[in-house]
Amino acid sequence: MKEKKKGYMLLADGSIHSDLEGPPKGLFARGYFQDDKFFPEGNIEGEGPLGASGSPGWMEFFTGTFYGMQTSRPPFPPYVEGYMTPDGFQPSSRRVVY
Repeated sequence: MKEKKKGYMLLADGSIHSDLEGPPKGLFARGYFQDDKFFPEGNIEGEGPLGASGSPGWMEFFTGTFYGMQTSRPPFPPYVEGYMTPDGFQPSSRRVVY
């Protein structure tokens, strides 16, 4: 098992970054990553629009993957609900579901 590293996930594309890469831009979640999985600690932070239109669904934090509402499986926590848009994923709220 690899060590835990502090970092953040950018919600627009689900990418994971180390705190050493500099401050995040846009909406993001702080936490840590280990073995290619991200574990959020707290709710959504940063600046940017919350989603209100687009393709509805959710982003799962362990993988940074977006799943549309038409998916035939429930979301696996932790996740955040929102919309996929041409500009990327936009959460519909700042609340992470654990």
